[in-house]
Amino acid sequence: MPAPGARATVRRVTEAPAATRKTRLWGFLGEHAYLILAAAAALVLTRTIEFSPPPLVREDPSARGGVVGELPVQEFSADLRSPQVVQLKATLRRYDDPDLAVTADSHAHDERGEVLSQPVVTTPLGTGAAIEQTVRLERGALQLDLRIHATPRLATAAGQADAVTRLEHEISIHSRREGWTGSKRRVHLDTRGTLDDVEARGHRLVFSVDEHLFSLDLELHRPLGAV
Repeated sequence: MPAPGARATVRRVTEAPAATRKTRLWGFLGEHAYLILAAAAALVLTRTIEFSPPPLVREDPSARGGVVGELPVQEFSADLRSPQVVQLKATLRRYDDPDLAVTADSHAHDERGEVLSQPVVTTPLGTGAAIEQTVRLERGALQLDLRIHATPRLATAAGQADAVTRLEHEISIHSRREGWTGSKRRVHLDTRGTLDDVEARGHRLVFSVDEHLFSLDLELHRPLGAV
C-alpha cells in the first residue's frame, strides 16, 4: 500500500497488434538467418554421418553365365601370430552349368565356378563374427542374401588329445525375385550347428536357386601355439 502523500504509478501493458508481432518476427528471422541455416546444416550433417552403408553388392551384367569380373583371391593374413585369434573365410561360387555334379566333399569343379564373394573376418576365440553379403543376379531381378554368424572356441574332439578349434555357426541363404506380380522371397538354407574339422578340411555347402548352382566354402585359420 503506498505511503501517505506518495503517488502510485500505474503502468499499462498492452499487447502489440498481430501485424506488429509478425513484422518483428520476420525482422528477427532476417537478422539471424545465418543461425537458422547453420542449425539446418548441422542436422543434415548429423544424418549423413549416421547413415549406414548397405552390404556389399556385386551386380551380374548378364542374365545368366555372365562374368562379373576377376575377383582377387582373399588369403589369410600372414601377420596373424596370436593363437587366441581366428580368421574365417567364406567363399561363394556360382557354376556355369546348373547340372554340374558339384558335391560337398569334392573341389573337382572349382575351376567351373565364378567367385562372387570371398570375405575374410578376424575374431578372438569365444567372440562371434558376422558376415552379411548381398549378390544381385539377372540384372537385379534375382537377389541372394547370405548371412553367417560364427563363434570359434577351443574344444576337445572325440578321440583327440589336443584341443581343436570348434566353430559354432548359423548360416542362412535367402533369395528374392522381382517380377510382374511383385517380390517373391524364398528360404534356401537355414541351419546351425558345430564343426570340429573346419581348420583341417574346410566345410562346403552346395545349393541351387532357380537355374543357378552355388557352393559356399568355410575355411578357418588359427596360428599354432598355446592359448
